[in-house]
Amino acid sequence: MKNEQQMAAELAAQAYQLDKLMREEQGLWPLIRSGFGGGLKPLMILAYVLALLLTVAIVYCAYQFFTVAQAQQQFWGICLVLAFQAQVGTKIWIWLEMNRVSTMRELKRVELALAQLGETLQQKQPDVQSS
Repeated sequence: MKNEQQMAAELAAQAYQLDKLMREEQGLWPLIRSGFGGGLKPLMILAYVLALLLTVAIVYCAYQFFTVAQAQQQFWGICLVLAFQAQVGTKIWIWLEMNRVSTMRELKRVELALAQLGETLQQKQPDVQSS
């Protein structure tokens, strides 16, 4: 009975810690900020600047596409598609980098939890052997 109460108390403490972590990491802004925390911060800044520049290029190419003579529409249409594809690639890289940083953080948490579990088991093991 005593072991069951201890297990229930430990599970409740773990559930509380997990709920606390889930509340901390909800939302888009913490996820975006996490991408700037890794070692690739300068590259991440460059990617955001590139995405902004490509947005301007897309708007400009679209404007040109709809306002130029029909003979030049093909050129601006191709430029529009290329700028759009470049922006999609840039945003996919940004998203993958944010997910990589998040995954590394979660792996470190699991490693810490396993280390704590190992310490707890080592502390309880002499109790089991003396019984």
